Amino acid sequence: MPKKRLIFVLLYRGGQFCISRNFRLQSVGSADWLARNYGFAKVSRFIDELVILNADPDPADQEKFLGTVASIATEVFVPVALGGGIRSLHDAEVYFQHGADKVVINTLLWRKPDVVRQIASVYGEQAVVASVDYTGLATPRTPCFRSAEAPAARDLADWLRDVATLGVGEILLNSVDRDGTGMTLDLDVIATIPAEVQVPVVLSGGVGRNDHLGPGLALPRVSGVATSNLFAFMGEGLSSARAKLIAAGIDMAVWV
Repeated sequence: MPKKRLIFVLLYRGGQFCISRNFRLQSVGSADWLARNYGFAKVSRFIDELVILNADPDPADQEKFLGTVASIATEVFVPVALGGGIRSLHDAEVYFQHGADKVVINTLLWRKPDVVRQIASVYGEQAVVASVDYTGLATPRTPCFRSAEAPAARDLADWLRDVATLGVGEILLNSVDRDGTGMTLDLDVIATIPAEVQVPVVLSGGVGRNDHLGPGLALPRVSGVATSNLFAFMGEGLSSARAKLIAAGIDMAVWV
């Protein structure tokens, strides 16, 4: 059985890294600020994967984003997933050429599902992460589409069925209502996932403390838990979190 994963998410917008609450962003500093104040190259040793998302992808800013990604990715030794602004196979190719091990796809899931299948066919399903945002703290939960072109409102379970047919390797399930609140993960959303959806699931949204991670990782259906909480999990936060999870019996990779 695959090891459980602790995933850290960096949110980028216009040259700055951001914190998020309910998907509203606040800039906190540049890549230099991140390195200077948080020593990210060091703390990244205690995660299993790094996700960097361009939260407001302006085509004119793409070169700067990729340069920022390169400055971070060269100092970490875990898989890196990049997302934001992927509109075509070519866009995915650019991310892979700049060091991505995976691409994170959101809007393309419903706008051009055939392109998602194409990316998965070319690079392998393990290289494609479907990012699914949803709202609701109880049933019914509904997928959250942030565009006027989005499909009509629908049930989260039905949307997950559709996403699972696109050849994606995992689903990053993001709670908009819990995002940045520190009020713990939405563990009950797991009951929403149809039994026929066998794609590994990563839970995101609501992690504010070490003890919020274990309950999510302990769920058999969950392959990983993600957090973007810069202020709670920098410094010794990630190393402490990982040590406590392993001590609690969570089956994670142990590095000497």
